[in-house]
Amino acid sequence: MNRIYCAIGKIVEVTQNIEVDLGEICEKSEIIKEFGRHQKITLDAYSQVVSDAEYLKEKMQTMTFGALIGVIYESKSLSFDEINKLKSLLEKRNYFTHEYFKLTKFEGESEEFLIDEFNALKEYLAELKKMLNRLKIIKSGQIERLNYLCAKAGI
Repeated sequence: MNRIYCAIGKIVEVTQNIEVDLGEICEKSEIIKEFGRHQKITLDAYSQVVSDAEYLKEKMQTMTFGALIGVIYESKSLSFDEINKLKSLLEKRNYFTHEYFKLTKFEGESEEFLIDEFNALKEYLAELKKMLNRLKIIKSGQIERLNYLCAKAGI
C-alpha cells in the first residue's frame, strides 16, 4: 500500500513541475510573439513585454491545472495535440488525487490487486514524465529562439 501512496505523491510532484513549465512556456511564447509583431523592437517595448509576460507567469502560478491549460490554449503556446494530451493527463490526475481513494476499496483485496493498481499508477506516471520531458524540450527551444531574437535586435 505504501508504494501506491508514494506513486500518487510522485504524480502530484510531476504534475506541479508540469504546471511550472507551462507558466514558463507561456511567458516565453508571449515574448517571442511580440518579436513577430514588429520589424524592429525597441528596448522599451521589449522591457514592457517581458514585464507583462512575467506578470502572466506569476498569475499562472496560482491557477489550477485546468485553468493553466485554458491559458495555454488561448495563447497558442502549444500544439492542439499537446493541449489535448494535457487535458487527458488532467482528467487522470484529478481522478487519482480526488476520487481514487474514495472509489477504490483496498480492504480484503489480494496482493495481485495492489500490484495491478501500482502498475496502473506507474503507467500514468510515465505519461506525465514524458509530457514533462516534452515541455522541457519546448522550453529549451524557446530559450534558444529568444536568445537569437534578442541578439538580432541588439537587446
